[in-house]
Amino acid sequence: MNRRGDMALEATGLVIAALSSPAVIHGVLRPDTEVLGGVLDWAPGGRAGQLALLGFIALVSLSLGGWAHTRPEQPADQAGDTGGTHGRPATPPEPADTSCAP
Repeated sequence: MNRRGDMALEATGLVIAALSSPAVIHGVLRPDTEVLGGVLDWAPGGRAGQLALLGFIALVSLSLGGWAHTRPEQPADQAGDTGGTHGRPATPPEPADTSCAP
């Protein structure tokens, strides 16, 4: 995955976590309301199952966002960079003159 894909995965994960975490907290603190307006009515286990599913979604999205954020960048030759030498050996730079002669 390239850097743009990592950034998209990170942003998506953090947005989903930012939206689902308050819904879980609201669902726990106010048991008389529906979780997300009844969107998760299909989840088994009643209200506890709905909150568990929503909490799981928040944790998975945070994990994916964190993984995408901390993933190391690939070197250009492994990332599909076509601006390289195409199999030819690179010419080393000329050594610097370090002599003390005038």
